[in-house]
Amino acid sequence: MIVMNILVSHSAKDNDLFKLMSSALEKDGHTVINASSFNFVNYWKEKETAPGQNIDLLIAIVTDNYLSSSKAQAELSSVILSVREIRTLLIVIGNVIIPDYYSQFVTHKIQDKEKFIESTSDISKIIFATPIEINATDKANSKQINRSERINILKNALNSNQMILVCGAGVSIDSSLPSWEQLMISILGEAITRFPDKIHNKEEDVKTLLSKMPQSNLIIGKYLRLILKDEFDKVLQHSLYSYYNKKMGSENPNNFDETNMLKAISALARPNRLGRHLDSIISFNFDDLIERTLSKHNIKHSSIWKEGQVPEVDALPIYHVHGFLPNKEIIDMPNLVFSEDAYHSQFIDPYSWQNLIQLNAFSKNTCLFIGLSLSDPNLRRLLDISSRRNGRRQHYIVVKRFTSNTDDLITLLFDMDASSLGLNVIWCDDYDEIPDILNQISR
Repeated sequence: MIVMNILVSHSAKDNDLFKLMSSALEKDGHTVINASSFNFVNYWKEKETAPGQNIDLLIAIVTDNYLSSSKAQAELSSVILSVREIRTLLIVIGNVIIPDYYSQFVTHKIQDKEKFIESTSDISKIIFATPIEINATDKANSKQINRSERINILKNALNSNQMILVCGAGVSIDSSLPSWEQLMISILGEAITRFPDKIHNKEEDVKTLLSKMPQSNLIIGKYLRLILKDEFDKVLQHSLYSYYNKKMGSENPNNFDETNMLKAISALARPNRLGRHLDSIISFNFDDLIERTLSKHNIKHSSIWKEGQVPEVDALPIYHVHGFLPNKEIIDMPNLVFSEDAYHSQFIDPYSWQNLIQLNAFSKNTCLFIGLSLSDPNLRRLLDISSRRNGRRQHYIVVKRFTSNTDDLITLLFDMDASSLGLNVIWCDDYDEIPDILNQISR
């Protein structure tokens, strides 16, 4: 039997498994190195200047503990991101959903910890019986299997009434609502009319102002609030829906642009005769497009946008954690998180109702995120808190694959980042696939 220098990566919580594997490998003559004390940077430098001892194989003992350990993830990342790859074998123990970026490695699955303990005496046989190289077809098949597994888990969560849908701006991307940049331009155009003596060309003045303002939407939002004062909410409402209302026409107030995305959300939200239902919807959007869709399909719901509100009995709660601004309706205290000061208030108050709603959802349910980029610092903070407390990656996010010259690297980094926040990524090639994914879950 060929003897090797084997690097073993594992979570500190799985040190007992490492000891069992290490003992069995050393008994067969292999040299075992604990990855937790291994310096990858020095290894690559020494390989560059004076080739010495090679690492023949990296074995990662992948458990839920491993996937929630930032240090263990960093060890594997060092191999993934290095120019010179170390041959790697993942030994996955238990019913663990692994990130997509793991698909580049060969995986050997073991049913549970007891089976792993039983198999350690044959670990060398397992290594040599498992091909270390993986081809492109196997990678593609692995990714497809991962996607199917994720959809089935979400389907089971929905059937158990434990699924929450978390929606961002991407949900409204086909609904004729403005992008964030377009919204800013529209509000700023209205704001500068308060200074008629300073306007020369409205369109050009808006572009000039935006180019000189801080490159932060929250700071610009603060400026706009300072200018518009009590009129801010009204101007924002008009800017948010103006193009949409022109497109729909005023002759029929019930006209509604129901996109495939909104149809899929309503199908997911509809309770079935067996009692299956969505637990709730968390929305980071101000608009009422989801509410209008559910009303059209006679799905009972309650919009929650401020502290003290309670959903109606048997109604699907829709929590607008950044505030609510319905179309053609004036509501009391929309609580819009649009400017820096409002964002800071929410960020620093751990007991705000918005933070408590999100933490409770992330801690107790299975959440599906759609239309979100994961750039919101407060959302990232709450996900990180939940992930650290629970130690499991129990949430899912649908993301369009990146299309650039560095596509693979960006995809890898996003997948790794999402994983560190407790999220499993469901990749799609086009936004049009997202409604189909929702429909697969609700069927």
